Amino acid sequence: MEQKTWTKMMSVGNAFLDADHQKLLGMIEEVECAMRAQDTDTFSRTLKTFEEAVRIHFRNEELIAKMIGHPFEQHMEEHQYVLSELQQMEAELIDMHGRWSESASIHYFIFLSNWANEHIREDDMLMKPTLQAHPYDFRPGDLQE
Repeated sequence: MEQKTWTKMMSVGNAFLDADHQKLLGMIEEVECAMRAQDTDTFSRTLKTFEEAVRIHFRNEELIAKMIGHPFEQHMEEHQYVLSELQQMEAELIDMHGRWSESASIHYFIFLSNWANEHIREDDMLMKPTLQAHPYDFRPGDLQE
């Protein structure tokens, strides 16, 4: 299983995206706790909050990539896949009314943890060389189109 916390080695060269990544990794821990508690309401609320944070992060990434001229088509496909998986996971587990097995919880937690780490270390790192040409605190909206 991948690590659960953000480290400097995971920096993509942008404070805004690094902060998003730190937040998402922390939220995965919250989703795991809600899964283990097998409380459908808490789990649903936690996963919806996580999904919304992922959507916002993806929008931010797409905007920054566009602003710095980084090709992003394949990355966008990965974003769509992950959002679809999150929605499917939520539907499956909610249909079980909090009676999911330990193995189901572990499976989904591993999926989330592995996805987040791969997303940062593989997909987002592709933007690092381009991002490093901009100030570390560069944010969406800093450049006008």
